[in-house]
Amino acid sequence: MNKIKDLFKKPNVFIVVSIIVIVIITVLTIIYFNRNTNLSQKNIRYNINMDPEPLKEEEEKESLVGYGAKGAILDDDLTITDMLTYAVQDEYLAHGEYQAIIAKFGSQKPYINIVLSEETHLSYLKEIYKSYNMEFPQDISSEHLVIPSSLLEAAKTGVQAEIDNIAMYEKFLTYELPESVKNVFTILKDGSENHLNAFQKQVDRLS
Repeated sequence: MNKIKDLFKKPNVFIVVSIIVIVIITVLTIIYFNRNTNLSQKNIRYNINMDPEPLKEEEEKESLVGYGAKGAILDDDLTITDMLTYAVQDEYLAHGEYQAIIAKFGSQKPYINIVLSEETHLSYLKEIYKSYNMEFPQDISSEHLVIPSSLLEAAKTGVQAEIDNIAMYEKFLTYELPESVKNVFTILKDGSENHLNAFQKQVDRLS
């Protein structure tokens, strides 16, 4: 041990060791930031065309048979405007539902994370509406909220909401869609699959 201490007292050895430590830290830092940059780039999976080909007259028509995902699943005569409206309604509904759960039970995971994700989903849809110079629908989801009585019931509500949401986007993606709309629907479906996994884990934990 004394020999090691004596070795480090030598200036040249101390400098070499210091340089090695600095190099190791630098390399690890570069790897870390490169990895995060690559992940971020992979997450940028949509590209909104802000000057798309105008929708055809039949695509602009809106004839809804219900609200949100449940309405979309029942609707057998969907236009692109119908799909966008149902999507916005369902994202509003999920956001409102999870906000109400947070208000009742406090800042609980995964709700505090997922409610922010729903805001991101709505922002993607807003870009689509903006690209077509369409007015973004107002939020009337409060008329459709059902507040759970327990955290277990809340988690089960989340599971069903995300199952319906995924089914809605899967149905939309069977149609011929503009590329931007297709990309956003795909991203929102993938996001809902992640939410579903989070809520299912919550159900398993609380059951």
